[in-house]
Amino acid sequence: MQGDQLMHIDSALEHTPKFSRRDFLRAGLLGGTATLLTSCLPSCGGFLAGAADGEKTVRQAANRQIVIQVQHPFGGSTMAQLVPLWDAYETVQDEVGIEATFVPNDLSANEALFAAVAAGQPPHVTWVDGPQVAEWAERGILESLTDHVEAAGLNEEDFWVPCWRQNEYQGQVWALTHTADANFGFFWNKRLFSQADLDPEWPPTTVDEVRTFNQILTKRSGNEIQQTGIIPWSTYGFANAMFTWGWLFGGQFFDYEANAVTADHERNVQALEWMVAVGNDGGGFAAVADFEQSISGDMGHLFFQDVLGMAFLGPWELANIERVAPDLEYGITYAPAGPTPAEPKSSWVGGWSIGLPKGATETDAAWDFISWACASDEGTSLYGQLFNQTPGYRRASWYDVLAAEQPRMAQFIEILETAKHQRPVMPAQATYMGTLQAHVEEALLGYVTPQDALASATVETQATLDEILERGFGEG
Repeated sequence: MQGDQLMHIDSALEHTPKFSRRDFLRAGLLGGTATLLTSCLPSCGGFLAGAADGEKTVRQAANRQIVIQVQHPFGGSTMAQLVPLWDAYETVQDEVGIEATFVPNDLSANEALFAAVAAGQPPHVTWVDGPQVAEWAERGILESLTDHVEAAGLNEEDFWVPCWRQNEYQGQVWALTHTADANFGFFWNKRLFSQADLDPEWPPTTVDEVRTFNQILTKRSGNEIQQTGIIPWSTYGFANAMFTWGWLFGGQFFDYEANAVTADHERNVQALEWMVAVGNDGGGFAAVADFEQSISGDMGHLFFQDVLGMAFLGPWELANIERVAPDLEYGITYAPAGPTPAEPKSSWVGGWSIGLPKGATETDAAWDFISWACASDEGTSLYGQLFNQTPGYRRASWYDVLAAEQPRMAQFIEILETAKHQRPVMPAQATYMGTLQAHVEEALLGYVTPQDALASATVETQATLDEILERGFGEG
């Protein structure tokens, strides 16, 4: 998941744990959904794509015995970039054609797919964001892939460890990871380091050094910040910042044995206290926000603009830097180590997966496409080449190309090799992201203590999780 896609939250969806056709129509979750469904059922060709959101690119190959409908979340120009992927799959076999449809899909915008499943007219294949997998499995939106995976001889050794884990829930495999986001590389600006008499080839290796370097790199004119060392909460949203720094400090976010949310783990609290303290070193949250506002422009992230010394960034930013700031002098390394006994190199992995919607037909053909796209060298390497992406399939030969031809991407490969975490595999992830987003911000603003902020996130997320689990597992 990239950029602001990580930040779309709608906790209302979390309070409707299961969808039957009757429940969906009664709840009216889409505001007029009942009218849409009843008017569309006879004529939607078996795929409710959504009236305004679906941008269908029909690619039905001639003389194909089977056509599978593939729902993906990549709109705009990205749809055209996907065409070689569909073409390549149709080339490797002669029975199945691909009909691809763009439908928004993040932690909140899943209405079209949920409606299609409730109506008994799902697509054959759907992309599903990694942290959504457990929720969709619990809600009855996905079919288990366990039998297909076992028959294919696939296992966790074929994928990056967190990528495999995020798709396992209640002893079943519900999706295969397609892409793996190494969250995150620690970037530092070598020119700013040199200007501050810091060794440009020696980034901070501990969180204590990060804070010290931040103090050295921060420059002010009166009360206004002109340059700063790091903005610790600026990590694709407050929730993702909390996960990132929390794990660095040795925190935990979920107790799987107790099915308990642990946002207020003592080391998570320490991490948030540290984030607040670093912000105060720069003049406080409001002052830093004013600084961000004053610098914002067409160049994107502040790190691209030579006014921010250090930042956590994803591998997709390399292309953005090359595009808007090709002369930027920077390095990339592992995340700095947290205080003892936190483990070093404590990064995490996100990314998209692909699964079978509940009630889908043509499951053998759909699985063949999923396994080709997610667990074949040809499919994963092609997608990696098309989008300069890192596949969840660790055996992809594309990794050899990346390591040899793109030295900066090599650092992200090393992060994938050592990453230990994925967002908690539990069916209230959207609520978890939302509560962290809201309450971490309250702590940064000084409205509540870090302890109270994370306690609130824990209580609210646990309540939603308990509500979801009360409805039972795996019912349609």
